[in-house]
Amino acid sequence: MKSFLKLWRRQRILTSAFLLAMALAIFFAGRTIFFVAYWNDPARQDLPPEPWMTIGYVAHSWHVPVEKLARDLDLPPPPKDGPRPSLERLAEERDQDFEEFKAEIEASLAELRRQGPAR
Repeated sequence: MKSFLKLWRRQRILTSAFLLAMALAIFFAGRTIFFVAYWNDPARQDLPPEPWMTIGYVAHSWHVPVEKLARDLDLPPPPKDGPRPSLERLAEERDQDFEEFKAEIEASLAELRRQGPAR
C-alpha cells in the first residue's frame, strides 16, 4: 500500500490512467462472462419466438445467421446501432397476425437448421 501511495504522489496522471484501464478491463471481462453464461444456458437455446423478441435474439437463440433469417422473412437486416423492432411490431408492419408471422419464422428456422452452417 505504501508503494501505491508513493506512486500516487509522484505520478497521479499515470496512476489514474492505470486505474481507469483496470476498471475498464474488469468491466468488459465481467460483461463477456455474463454474455457467455447467458447464451450458454440451455434454457436460452431454441426458444420459440415471442412477441417481445427481436429477429437478432431469435437468430442468436437458434444459432443461425441473423442476415439469413431476415432475408428469408423478406426483412431488412437489423441495424447494428439503434432500435431493433420486436417481432410483434414487425408483424404489425406487415399487416399480419403475430401467430402467422411466428409460423413463418419457425419454418425459416427449421429450413436454416436443415441447411446447416454453410449456405
